Amino acid sequence: MVRRIVTHTNEAGKSFIAQDASARNTEVPLPQIHQDLKFYNLWTTDEMPVDYTKQSDPIDGVYVSTTPPQNGSLFRFVNYPPEQELLKEFAHMPAAELEALSQKIGVELDLNARHPLMHKTQSIDFAIVISGEIYLILDEEETLLKPGDTVIQRGTNHAWSNRSDTDCLMAYVLLDAKRHI
Repeated sequence: MVRRIVTHTNEAGKSFIAQDASARNTEVPLPQIHQDLKFYNLWTTDEMPVDYTKQSDPIDGVYVSTTPPQNGSLFRFVNYPPEQELLKEFAHMPAAELEALSQKIGVELDLNARHPLMHKTQSIDFAIVISGEIYLILDEEETLLKPGDTVIQRGTNHAWSNRSDTDCLMAYVLLDAKRHI
């Protein structure tokens, strides 16, 4: 469970807690891949600098594309189940379905890469392992990440591979970026 606390300022200029609740898992808009693959979208913005005086909740339980809005940001947690279960669904998926999946989740899947979930986003991503362990896979190498390890992912082709037998929870802050490749 991920707890989300949102602060605000009242008319008298005093800070207060506007929301304090468990963040909901937001369903990805595609066939159920795996029941333990969960996205907790915590906040998103669509401008820089951010107007933090806006009262409404920009998430409210809906799926937000993996690529943040233009000139915006996205803050999310992702729970990755062990990969041996997760990849079973992708093993027999036709290329046309994988391409449709890529469009729906807002990433460029690389269908010819060394891992079936290799992808790029038009963003700079700050990723932090909260619990468990996971491999960061790049075109030419990979590395094992453990709790507290961080990745500054700069629009590169990459995948996340949980080869353990327990879930891995990661936090991400994604910022819109210019496309270079």
